[in-house]
Amino acid sequence: MDIIVNKPQLPDEFIQEIATQKGVTKTELDALLLALQGFSGSDIAKKLSITQAAVRKRLGESYKKFQIEGNKNKKIYALKQYLFQDYQASEATKPKISENWSEAVDVEGFKGREKEISELTRWVKHRKCRLIAVLGFGGIGKTMLAAKIVKEVREDFDYIIWRSLSNSPQLNDILAEILQFLPKDNRSDLDSDNENHDKKILHLVDVLRKHRCLIVLDNVESILSSSEGKDHELAGKYEDGYQNYGDLFQKIGEASHKSCLLLTSREKPLQVAMLEGKNLPVKVLQLQGLKLEDASAILKDKGFTNSTCSTPELKQLVDLYSGNPLALKMVATTIYDLFDNKVSEFLEQIDQKTAVYGDIRTLLEEQFNRLSKLETQLMYWFAINRDSVSLAHMKKDLIVQDNIRILEAVESLLWRSLIEKAVDDGVGRFSLQSVVAEFIRKRLVVQAAEEIIRTSDSKIFNDFKIINTYPLIKARSLDYFRQRQERSILEPLNEQLLEFFNHERKLESHLKSILDLLRGQSLAEKGYAAGNIINLMRHLKIDLSGCNFSNLTIRQAYFKDVKLQKTEFTDSDFKNSVFSDTMSSLVSVGFSHDGRYFATGVINGEVRLWQTDEIKLFSILKGHNVWVWAFAFSPDNKIIASGSADYKINLWDIGSGECIDTLRHDSKVYSLAFNTDGRLLASASEDKSVKIWNIKTGKCEKTLNGHTGSVLSVDFHPKQKDIIASSDTKGNIKLWNIRTEDCLKTFYVSDEDSLIKEEDKIINAIHFHPDGELLVSCGADKTVRLWDLATGNYKPPLFGHEGKVYKVRFSPNGKIIASCSEDRTIKLWDTDSRKCKQTLSGHTSQVWDIGFHPSGRTLISGSDDQTARFWNIEDGTCWNILKGYTRGVFSLAFSPDSKTLVSAQDGQIIIHSWKLEDFKYNSHLRGHKGKIRSVAFSSDGRTLASGSADRQIKLWDIQNIHDGKEILSLNEHENWVWTVVFSPDGQTLASGGEDNTIRIWNVKTGDCTRVIMGHSQWVCAISFNPRDSNTIASGSADSTVKLWDVNTGVCIRTLEEHINVVYSVAFSPDGQILATGSEDKTIKLWNPITGECLHTLRQHTQQVYSVAFSPDGKMLASGSGDTTINLWQVETGELLDTLADVQDGHTQPIRCVAFSPDGELLASGGEDEKILIWQMENRQILKQLKTHRFYEGMEITNISGLTEPEKASLRALGAVENTTTSHRLK
Repeated sequence: MDIIVNKPQLPDEFIQEIATQKGVTKTELDALLLALQGFSGSDIAKKLSITQAAVRKRLGESYKKFQIEGNKNKKIYALKQYLFQDYQASEATKPKISENWSEAVDVEGFKGREKEISELTRWVKHRKCRLIAVLGFGGIGKTMLAAKIVKEVREDFDYIIWRSLSNSPQLNDILAEILQFLPKDNRSDLDSDNENHDKKILHLVDVLRKHRCLIVLDNVESILSSSEGKDHELAGKYEDGYQNYGDLFQKIGEASHKSCLLLTSREKPLQVAMLEGKNLPVKVLQLQGLKLEDASAILKDKGFTNSTCSTPELKQLVDLYSGNPLALKMVATTIYDLFDNKVSEFLEQIDQKTAVYGDIRTLLEEQFNRLSKLETQLMYWFAINRDSVSLAHMKKDLIVQDNIRILEAVESLLWRSLIEKAVDDGVGRFSLQSVVAEFIRKRLVVQAAEEIIRTSDSKIFNDFKIINTYPLIKARSLDYFRQRQERSILEPLNEQLLEFFNHERKLESHLKSILDLLRGQSLAEKGYAAGNIINLMRHLKIDLSGCNFSNLTIRQAYFKDVKLQKTEFTDSDFKNSVFSDTMSSLVSVGFSHDGRYFATGVINGEVRLWQTDEIKLFSILKGHNVWVWAFAFSPDNKIIASGSADYKINLWDIGSGECIDTLRHDSKVYSLAFNTDGRLLASASEDKSVKIWNIKTGKCEKTLNGHTGSVLSVDFHPKQKDIIASSDTKGNIKLWNIRTEDCLKTFYVSDEDSLIKEEDKIINAIHFHPDGELLVSCGADKTVRLWDLATGNYKPPLFGHEGKVYKVRFSPNGKIIASCSEDRTIKLWDTDSRKCKQTLSGHTSQVWDIGFHPSGRTLISGSDDQTARFWNIEDGTCWNILKGYTRGVFSLAFSPDSKTLVSAQDGQIIIHSWKLEDFKYNSHLRGHKGKIRSVAFSSDGRTLASGSADRQIKLWDIQNIHDGKEILSLNEHENWVWTVVFSPDGQTLASGGEDNTIRIWNVKTGDCTRVIMGHSQWVCAISFNPRDSNTIASGSADSTVKLWDVNTGVCIRTLEEHINVVYSVAFSPDGQILATGSEDKTIKLWNPITGECLHTLRQHTQQVYSVAFSPDGKMLASGSGDTTINLWQVETGELLDTLADVQDGHTQPIRCVAFSPDGELLASGGEDEKILIWQMENRQILKQLKTHRFYEGMEITNISGLTEPEKASLRALGAVENTTTSHRLK
């Protein structure tokens, strides 16, 4: 018995063949094979999902048919012995294999492809497939793999024959050779050349039935027809005179036989496509590039070592050539010959692009020249897109709109092995291998250059076969891909053009002349020529201001960050072109539940709605006048709710953009959340309440009171409809039952945690885990915390941020936590391990908000730097940046001689100065890398100080304003610098920042002589007592005003009557009165010695951002978010006048006011980008100072193709309509 057990395992195919001859059924055979492998009856029953009685019956029937007698154990032993003896006898009588494959390649040194080998072996040996096609791009290794398979399965065949079709032999000749080699079976007419191919095919099939034969036909693409020059012809068809090969493939695929025909080809023959199927005996293996491990083995054979090639470099090299073995061998030889096997030097030399040369280029030329015109178009589009694209995306790109033809052409390219298909979220996406894409792009560049160079006025459109048919870049692509398009297409194209024209001026003139020829031409309306020429000009850094782009169809032009002042676009039609946008700081961002839209909320009160797929603005919702801190999409994506610092909640219809209802709190609204059915909306407010609103009626159904601080965040439980959570500024998280209005639990940070100061307990945001068992929170203590809802306890906090954490979100699947911070970063945390997976950097200012796309693969972030960024969660790359352009004026300063006014503008890193003699723009200073919030002159007028969001203070020598130079850069603040002010003697500078500190600096040395701490939130404003350089007053977001001794840093007095942020402080010229302006809409006049509040001024209807005394101290000016300037009599507190000009006045919040030292002028600056100079004698506007915006004077009369919100943005940036303009060509 032991002898039998130790015999080699018999092939299942042999057992199956003998059993079938004995009449054993398939169900009986399944049980028998398991029994022969040693499985017990109970195990067999489990594996086959039948009863043990059924197992005994099936085995019993099998033993009867083999005529095996005895008990169970003896029966299986006897059967094994019988089968083994029969197998030995069959092997002994088996004829010797006859082989004829002298044309096959040597497989010595073959590496990898285990998965493909296993699949082919299974098809050949086990599935007994009749026809198999191995398809793939040239050089991918089809022939080598076929030869390897023959070696692997040769013992399973009686006859093996290999023939190459590279020289396109006629079918009769190939059949004659094959039949000559195979058994003749008493046929005497085999050698007759007159026998037609049909008879020979039938004879061959007959032989294949009687004998197990393996026939390999290599290079089948040689007999397939080319579609070159034809409009639309699919792959897989045959050259004239070779159609009979199709008959051969069809007969062998359809006929019943026990042999196999193995084909290798770059293209899929038509009959193979018709016969292949998952459960059919005709199979196709689409061969892809080598994996890194397999490719590494090839390169090591070429002499690569760890010392000459690091793993990342090796991966980059393999990726560049898509794992193509031929390409890798060729490039390895080049690296060996020219770069001493140093891959890094080769990669640097080719500038991270794919170098295509030698045999690879020849192969590509051959395959590309076989394409039809439509296939050629598709290949260019795939190369331009760079990323994989869906069929729906491809249909949008093509001017041809015949969907059936497009589908057929894509399928044809798949058959030709020129494109690859992957399935993403159930959608098929198509792309090119890197080596193919680079080849196509180079062809595109060469042909485009030739067309531009040879353009003449008589035949421009005949010449423009490329430049008018394809966009050289896609303006609405994600930034990541558009920048790659510019590097791979525009850059080399401009290099070729400059080489020909030899001078940039000549090229510029030639490009502009082409636009003149295109203007008004009917064909141009359908093509990309004008947009391409404009993009080339932009890439060449040609100044487009004043250019004539009128009466053109402009497709895919990228105008972001390009000045177009006085540029002419009258009567032009735009398609998929992109301009700069007007967005100030983004404080709220998020996707709709279906991912089709996203919204951005900005500090000027706007909510902007965008289409996600094209990042296209389609609606601007105007109903708030200050910061939109929160918004929420309804579950059905039909309504968006927005909450603002103006105390209002607006409900908007997404389709129409109309406000359908307005709900109100008693203070700022910080957070909103819809319940799961969209019937209820929860809101969190600074008024310390949570309100539950009925969306249909607009009524407040519940008000939840219990918080002792401002409520900053609210969220509905994802599983329990009556449960919500809310967090506040006192460090509490509350769980509520909204039906009963009961507070179920209160969570708070343990008092034992002594590291947390009272002001750091603020919990800025909360969010439920999708399963409803966890809650995540973030706060002012720079941490993220996970709370167990069952116990109310939190796990050890997640540390890593270096500033306050403003928002936190679970990913849709709950596996990732995202957090954003004032430290300018976003962090991604693993929920289970609680470890930081990635830190996303790129924002240049604090990040206010984040939101996951429903797919969980993309994150959007909104920042004070006026950008929204889109991040790939998998690798942390920034895919796209949505950037706003505004120049709100946040600080003004007059020089001591009243001759110069300096302005610092939001979103700008330059300081502008204005010459007041003629009110003309004078000069600017560059140096900061963030928003400039404050500017101040020294008392002698020689030095200017500036404080910025880049955490720096800079001192400038401006004795010559035209040649201002940076003297010092002071870098000790740990966050934004909000305010800078000189002491009366000019020797000392005081600064306040978002790090809650006041810093005192020696102006001469730049040393920080003292750090004053005492405020619990950021310091917004500082003022020196003009009569005492040792005393300063400071206003803070903690609602207090403090008086300090500069020498000792001691707080002299705290003034606490304001109930919100104190934005501005100012001493009267005699130092006897202190004025303060606040978020609470009031101005207070104080006696700084006694701390007594002398007057409270209450006429403003919004926050007071700025206060300033007149030089004689009798008048106070205040600038407010209500867009007005009030003039007050200091002695009585009476309102003297309100400066507001309906036609030319401010239209958005006024951020700063300043009197000239001579008292004749008052300057005001606002978020509307205006600087107004008021004549104090008549209190009228004397002059409006304005820098030229990006699109100042750009003519857009009668343009088409842009949405109304897009046009509104252009107008906000200076574009004009309905004016008479001259058509200039710059």
